[in-house]
Amino acid sequence: MSQHHFTVASLLPSSEQIRQAIRPNVSQLPSLPVVAIKLLKLTRDDMSSTGDLVRLIETDPAITAKILRIVNSAAYGISQKIVSIKHAIVLLGFAVIRSLAMDVVLYDQMIHRRGHQSFNRVNFWQHCLTVATLCRSLAKRLDYPDSEEAYIAGLLHDIGKIITETYGRVTYSDFLGQVDNQEGLLIDIEQKLIGLSHNDIGAYVCQQWGLPENVVLALKLHHHRFAKLPLNMQQQQLIAMVSLADFISWLLGVGSVHIARNSILQPEVETLIPLKDINLQELIGAANDEIKDISEFYNFALPTPEQFKENLLLANIQLSRFNTNYYYLHGELQTKVKHLTQIKKSLEEVHRSLDPQEVLAMTMSSVRQDFGFDRVYFMGIESGQRSLKVLNVSVTERRTAMRGLEIKIRPESAIILECLRGRRPALIKESNLVEKEILSCFEVREMGMIPVVCHNTIIGVLGVDNAVSARPIDQDDLNTLTIITSELGLALENARRFHEIEALVYHDALTGIHNRAYLNKVLSESFRRASAKQINLAVGMVDVDFFKKFNDTYGHLHGDSVLKLLASTMKKFSRPTDHVGRYGGEEFMFILEEASAQEAYSFGERLRKEVEKLGQLLVKRFPERALTISLGVASFRPGMQSIGELIKKADEALYRAKGTGRNRTVSADWC
Repeated sequence: MSQHHFTVASLLPSSEQIRQAIRPNVSQLPSLPVVAIKLLKLTRDDMSSTGDLVRLIETDPAITAKILRIVNSAAYGISQKIVSIKHAIVLLGFAVIRSLAMDVVLYDQMIHRRGHQSFNRVNFWQHCLTVATLCRSLAKRLDYPDSEEAYIAGLLHDIGKIITETYGRVTYSDFLGQVDNQEGLLIDIEQKLIGLSHNDIGAYVCQQWGLPENVVLALKLHHHRFAKLPLNMQQQQLIAMVSLADFISWLLGVGSVHIARNSILQPEVETLIPLKDINLQELIGAANDEIKDISEFYNFALPTPEQFKENLLLANIQLSRFNTNYYYLHGELQTKVKHLTQIKKSLEEVHRSLDPQEVLAMTMSSVRQDFGFDRVYFMGIESGQRSLKVLNVSVTERRTAMRGLEIKIRPESAIILECLRGRRPALIKESNLVEKEILSCFEVREMGMIPVVCHNTIIGVLGVDNAVSARPIDQDDLNTLTIITSELGLALENARRFHEIEALVYHDALTGIHNRAYLNKVLSESFRRASAKQINLAVGMVDVDFFKKFNDTYGHLHGDSVLKLLASTMKKFSRPTDHVGRYGGEEFMFILEEASAQEAYSFGERLRKEVEKLGQLLVKRFPERALTISLGVASFRPGMQSIGELIKKADEALYRAKGTGRNRTVSADWC
């Protein structure tokens, strides 16, 4: 993303995404109070701004009274009573009074309301004030050009949570009620349950309010990587300060919510902020003192030194737990990578096959054995029926007939729809009636579904379960299997394309049935099996009687139509195991496996009579040339040395049929 094309708006969610997460239209959300916006726009120049700040605050008597109450409290330790905002600015400074005014305005607007018990607004405000104070202290230590901008960014960094609590389709209290059942970072769980993370919502709304671009960027990116974005140094520093302040606040036990989900610290923070050069103890002490000054006004208590120590100990224990989990997880991942490499290697040979059934069977067998599943099955997508149907199965025990089992895809089948639309694996448990019905059909308590995708198109679903052992399915195994299903998707697509090409190579363009190349290929394999005494084999040669005269009388177009009629008749009469094709010109061939000499002769006679009957129907079109065929059949005999010998026998029988009156079948075995 180049600097020229980069805009803050490009990082923010769309208005449609906001509408899906927030109940009222964006235009109906309450705006940031005018007083707050004007406070943000006031410069830090005491000489030029003091009068403006006094006039701005004193236009609202309620704000004036609250600020005077705070500055006259024992926390500020001022011996004389402060009776005006101007007096307060003289004694405490422009920046302090502007920040206090901003705190009071935002508190009245966002915090001082009754809400759900799950989301404690006072604790949330305590966290925001702590982060804001830490940001201002960091800004001064880093010579950041606007320490008050850093304060505002810290104060507003989590405002998306308040907006969600007040206006969200899923309130933040609702979210907190479910968060313990989820794994991962808080913002990732927000994205999943709410639809957007708090930093997305907060940044979007603050941009609508017209807040400075730097502040909006800090709100959006304080939980994300940002090194690759074309940001200037001031923007990067502000994001890093908010990230670090938020991280420290959570470690101290002053989080916005009471859940054990500490923030993460982006690598960019350590690059931009020299942590070794900053006296963190002094930084935290100063912030603690400043927060104490106003804690009485907001009626909350900061952790005592003993509680701080306990919070830090708990944080260290939690971080140690993460490190321990990472250590074991890393070892497991190393094993899985090695294991997966072996699986992929074993599947490479399979996936070179161009037989889709072979590819499926071998892949499912490998998955079942290597991952230890009891059953692995491939489900095709029946688009017309809106269902998934089991087409192939690999099982440890043959006791369960699964082929043909079907899963109806309904609007309420949320987990299946998410699996198919999101191209993600799904672990189906008995979470609702739809899932219970599916699992009952498969006679299991849980099952995994992994989409088989090729070029972003789903061509099927791989199902896995442990119907016999009842062993729980590991979600990590399903995630790992997506690599294998991607390989499977490509292999099946390659097989499909091969068969499409093969259909062109091995099919006769005029008649649509197989051509001579295909017949030779099949006959070669059949002859080998017959020679090994595995099958019986018979071949028939078919010729259209007087075809040249037919062409000369009625023209080649009518001659072609006759060849097509004969081809379709042969195809209709053949079994799935039979092979019929055009051998060349007006000559056709059929190959019958598992057929005796008598059966081959009978097949030829049925075909001849059907064509004769067809010719009687066509006599009005072709009165001078009745359509008939002659046939010669021959069966494999022990001692035959080549395919050519078998074809020659059938060909000789054909010539005898033509030489003895045509429209007849002659068997080489009876000559």
